[in-house]
Amino acid sequence: MIEDLYARYHEALRRGHQQASEGKFKEALASYQAAVGLAAERTLPHIAVGGMELRLGHRKEALAAFDRALVLEPNNLDALGGRAAALLAVGRRDEADSVRAQIIHLRGPVTAAAPPPAAPAGTASLRGADVHAAAGEAARGAGHIDEAINAWLAEGDEHVAADHFDAAVDACLRALALNSGSTKVHLALLRVYFMRGWHEHAVERALLLDRLLLMAPDGANQAELRDLTARYGSADPRVREIITRDLPTPVHS
Repeated sequence: MIEDLYARYHEALRRGHQQASEGKFKEALASYQAAVGLAAERTLPHIAVGGMELRLGHRKEALAAFDRALVLEPNNLDALGGRAAALLAVGRRDEADSVRAQIIHLRGPVTAAAPPPAAPAGTASLRGADVHAAAGEAARGAGHIDEAINAWLAEGDEHVAADHFDAAVDACLRALALNSGSTKVHLALLRVYFMRGWHEHAVERALLLDRLLLMAPDGANQAELRDLTARYGSADPRVREIITRDLPTPVHS
């Protein structure tokens, strides 16, 4: 009986991820809500519901879902990142900034990376990261969610190149709030965590991403996950299975 419930829960999550990847957002939301109904004590399905509600423009419902996730796990970075994005969406910018500060604090104990230097006064030009950040906000406001995600991931890449890792994580969490099942966003976060030396967060992310990819296999993403864990985390036995597992054989048409 417990095994059957567990299987139905994972099938609901898998179905939701698949539907979201196909652009069937209402169907994906229903699948994630079914997963909540089967395992309301788990944080992940609430985060998935919040991300899909936000994607559909249901801002208050998204905020409520992230809040439910945080009742279960108050320090969950994904739920906090989603809550910050939802707060921004409903215009509560000061509260969103407070949540972002909480995220930075939770990633300690490390010295937060210095923010990028301010652009010279009176100049109209913006840094690359600023351009991508603004493009992401504009795309999200227009309902172009995939464009927003890609823009914020590009912003994160700019921050990484400048060694501003906290800012890179913030950009990735904004993207993740729009699609909590996006493996490319999880991979981006994993890269940042490993590169910055946040080993525990990296291992947790790698294990979560591994579970997502077992439910919805993707050879390219699984290969990148294995390469990252082998490069940065090979000494940790918790990720040994990820490194040694055979990758799926590509299907050629």
